[in-house]
Amino acid sequence: MAFGSELVSANGFVISSMPIGESDRRIEVLTRELGKVSAFVRGGAKPRSPLLAATNPFFFGEFEFFAGSSSYTLRSARQKARFDDLLKDLDDTYMGMYILEVAGYFGREGIDEKDRLNLVYAALKALIRHEVKRESIRIIYDLRTMMVNGVYPDAFSCRACGKRLDVNAINLFCPADCFFYDCDCRDRIKGTARELSPALLYTIQLIFSLPAGKLFSFDVNGQVLLDLEFIAKRLRAVFFEEHRFRTESFI
Repeated sequence: MAFGSELVSANGFVISSMPIGESDRRIEVLTRELGKVSAFVRGGAKPRSPLLAATNPFFFGEFEFFAGSSSYTLRSARQKARFDDLLKDLDDTYMGMYILEVAGYFGREGIDEKDRLNLVYAALKALIRHEVKRESIRIIYDLRTMMVNGVYPDAFSCRACGKRLDVNAINLFCPADCFFYDCDCRDRIKGTARELSPALLYTIQLIFSLPAGKLFSFDVNGQVLLDLEFIAKRLRAVFFEEHRFRTESFI
């Protein structure tokens, strides 16, 4: 991105923060308008700094940056929603940090990150509500992240013949190539096939089709949860390039 000296505004989440010297900080912000950006916060570590709150992860609001020759400097920030309740429960905090870390790893500067930002917002709100299990939130978040990245398997059509999968029938998942097939194409699958119950395929299709605001409106339980965990792990290995996130060891 080419930088000038203008003042630019953006809406988003602080996803990470680190000290620079004794009184300054550098933050990473996932924004709708600018993508993922790093910004220098002068005096941001001082107790009486008006920007102190905006240097904390989970801060969501509107930011104003000075765009210098090679970096951004935070001028002001206005909070638009609070996520402080995540810090009241250690497990919620760890899961929230995982959500931010994944968003930071895949987020890119200079592109529209509206879909990723909406996904992060919805996932963190679901954590606060405690209406959906953390395990379900993580699986849904991981699978939907693949969709936001633009690299994910088609869960609506058979990989071999291209026909639309009948959600009321038994379909197949191939762990070797991480694609979905209908029963008629079983002989065309290379490797072992794993059967998908109608409820499991329906759940996967919901995750890839619902708007972000409704994505965490349902929970996953029993055998469907176990099968979905298996599929999510296989897909992560392929579509997350086997990257190991630091916060995974805490959740």
